[in-house]
Amino acid sequence: MSAKRIWILIASVVILGALTVVTVMANPFSQASSEDGAVTQEWKGVVDTVIGDDPDENGYTGPVINSSGVEVLSEGTNDLETLPAQPGNEGEFRPDEIQPQTLEAEPQWTGFYYDFSAGSTMRPRSSSTNWAYSGGGCVYRSKGDELFTLPLNLPQGVRIDYLRLLFYDSSVTGYVRAWITTYDGAGNVTDLISVTSNSSAGYGFVVSNYLGHVVDNVNNAYVLNVDFGVNNSSNELCGLRVAYMLP
Repeated sequence: MSAKRIWILIASVVILGALTVVTVMANPFSQASSEDGAVTQEWKGVVDTVIGDDPDENGYTGPVINSSGVEVLSEGTNDLETLPAQPGNEGEFRPDEIQPQTLEAEPQWTGFYYDFSAGSTMRPRSSSTNWAYSGGGCVYRSKGDELFTLPLNLPQGVRIDYLRLLFYDSSVTGYVRAWITTYDGAGNVTDLISVTSNSSAGYGFVVSNYLGHVVDNVNNAYVLNVDFGVNNSSNELCGLRVAYMLP
């Protein structure tokens, strides 16, 4: 093969490679998706592009509204008998418990850290309740009336300040409602904070009032609970974000 033909062949390979790179860069979302049949598109809802304009973000300087309690409970009155406490001497600590220490002063809290969960990670508490996946990490209840639930695992002693609910709501009468709830293992249930979607708002998010609860993993299990006003795709859960600070 002549030198001229060799140079022509090399030039052809270089040009072909360059065209391939340009094609991939022009359409970076043409790669395989984790969701079958997913078509990449622009975000359909409200994007929180300004950091510091909401109370659960670092840099916020606006008013802070303290929570006045939960108006709608995640569960009705528990008619089960409260489990008896384990026998033991008053003031006795067990081997798996941390002895409390008296704080000399208020901790110097850090900026916000976040625990962010997609709606698709939550499941109904009962097998009689069905769910459906609508894409983009969003789910909805299709049958039944049980809550969707997910453990909230945070370090001991951190302070939970806010709960942010990300949703899709196109229903006039329906809603998506979320709680942070504690269970003490003896039948007692406490809703720390709740937040509810705006009806007919489409995609959006809403932030709870200030909570300021210090996590006590010794005596409580923390859970995220969600309820829906209707059982169809007009009420969808897309995500939950807990804002907390370290001492």
